[in-house]
Amino acid sequence: MQRLVLVCLLALARSVAAGEPARPNILWITCEDISPYLGCYGCREAHTPNLDRLAGEGLRYTRAYANAPVCAVARSTLLTGMYSPTIGTHQMRSSVQLPPSIPAYPRIFREAGYYCTNNSKKDYNSNLERDQTLWDESSGRAHYKNRKAGQPFLAVFNITVTHESQLGAKRIADYVAKQQIPATPRLRPEKIALPPYHPDLPAIREDWARLHDLITLMDGMVGERLRELEEAGLADDTIVFFNSDHGGMLSRAKRYIYNVGTQVPLLIRFPKKWQHLAPAGPGGAVDRLVSFIDIPKTFVSLAGLPVPRLMQGRIFLGPGAESAPGTVHFYRDRMAERYDLSRAVTDGEFYYVRNFMPHRPPGRDSRYGYDVQANWGAWEAHFEAGKCDPIQSQFFLPKPPVQLFDTRADPWHVRNLAGSPEHRECLQRLERDLDAWMIETRDIGLIPEPLFSDLVGPGKPFQTLFEYAQSDRYPVERLLGVAKAASLGDPVRLPEYLGWLTDGDPIVRHWGAYAVFLARPRGADVLRALGTMVARDPMAGNRIMAAQALALCGDPDAAFAAILKESRETRCGYVFLQGLNAFQYSHTDDRLKQEDWRAFGKKRADGAPGADATGFGYAQRIVTDALAIWPDRRRVD
Repeated sequence: MQRLVLVCLLALARSVAAGEPARPNILWITCEDISPYLGCYGCREAHTPNLDRLAGEGLRYTRAYANAPVCAVARSTLLTGMYSPTIGTHQMRSSVQLPPSIPAYPRIFREAGYYCTNNSKKDYNSNLERDQTLWDESSGRAHYKNRKAGQPFLAVFNITVTHESQLGAKRIADYVAKQQIPATPRLRPEKIALPPYHPDLPAIREDWARLHDLITLMDGMVGERLRELEEAGLADDTIVFFNSDHGGMLSRAKRYIYNVGTQVPLLIRFPKKWQHLAPAGPGGAVDRLVSFIDIPKTFVSLAGLPVPRLMQGRIFLGPGAESAPGTVHFYRDRMAERYDLSRAVTDGEFYYVRNFMPHRPPGRDSRYGYDVQANWGAWEAHFEAGKCDPIQSQFFLPKPPVQLFDTRADPWHVRNLAGSPEHRECLQRLERDLDAWMIETRDIGLIPEPLFSDLVGPGKPFQTLFEYAQSDRYPVERLLGVAKAASLGDPVRLPEYLGWLTDGDPIVRHWGAYAVFLARPRGADVLRALGTMVARDPMAGNRIMAAQALALCGDPDAAFAAILKESRETRCGYVFLQGLNAFQYSHTDDRLKQEDWRAFGKKRADGAPGADATGFGYAQRIVTDALAIWPDRRRVD
């Protein structure tokens, strides 16, 4: 290592003496919503000549991952170099407040004299979205060409054409016409090799073909950026990165914690001047485990800048490179209007998933996918008609608490090995790893979102979730054990669950009520314990959770009245969202009248502390769906 550092310092000294830039420029090209569906990754349907050429001139990472399968959560980690569940940005679309101590890589580069531009998506899932000090320019016109003469740059260009919202054929035609380029040959839908979880339906084949059309268009836009760099005479001074912001985009990919939602393409090209920073020569494939948590820390180190102590992850390039991790960790929480909590870990071969809310069927998720892609609705209709096979049906059924997949033998993650005796040791090893990671990172996902405003904020000891979770007030190890036990819904453990309903920790009480909801026991003692919690718990989120359990344990009338009261009276958007979900999960939504839904549709954030406007916005999706199908009754589980 010492010899390598000396070589790098000598190379740096020669560059300075020759009047060349002492620090590399960084051009970071990102796209959206794709797994490694590129020719250089062996995808037979791909037509990606520019990215294939970039891989041939640089490095192709074969085991690169987004830590979250959705944009805002993944981008929060990319900005800060910190796990989203550590800082509280793990719920999709939130306005979490972060303390000033949380790092952000562009600020570090700007302070060191770099010209930093972002063109143009941010989506940081926190108050950093509104921070005007992060970038020299962040807009659709932001460009490194606007820097001062000789100033090093870090420039981000995000290509949006592969986002799920662009899937319609008209979007493709409009782009081709606008760019005045010839339309690429259309991939024939019948030639697509479908994953085993997708039924063979025309709408699904059509969307797969369109996805590959969009990837080809994106590849052309990457080519434009690379040519622009060459024409500016900057390619010899610039390290180029390319990756997707997570996997995807079709149903069961984006938003889902399986391999197809988390694995991404990652290509890096080093010019000759900076080749000494690369772990392999041009055209090489790198099998090291890498995830988004590693990228900001690596950027900062590559530029020779001090790495903030709070940044997590490991440096994977340059003289400061750290040892490769043995595992990579993932997180999935609320996706738009539907609450969920899953964590996962992979060693690159086996992939372990812990589902803390197993009652939630994966496919009964945010309706956004249904609105922008035909494959969602076609698959759901096929399932409801009873035509899906067991693998295809999994998506619309409750999840098992634990899943284990052999990614090499089962890249689509459809065969759960959690009950296999020969895989017991592997499962236990990965479970221990995941538990240790959640404890070490002080995973905030164990705190139900409707309790956030009760625990932190104005007038409370802690102003941010990060500060609360780093304190002794957050017994993360105990809570992890409680949540894991609750997710089993084991009737044998009912006395333990009932004991949690009166625990001094409000988070424990919430998980206790959830455990009873899953176990669904009957008996006067159960009704009495839940009724007491509904009446007396000081936190609205806990009262709703207890009412949800109460309905399935024998008293739906009292449960409905309690959920209706909380939903009408709350000024907290996430409590309101929880209430609307609770009607459905408690099977009491058929008691709601049309005027109830209309009244819910008029609820808005009123500016009160903890009002959480985003929560109200997502709640309106449930209201809109309910009114659109009225008077039908559609239950989500």
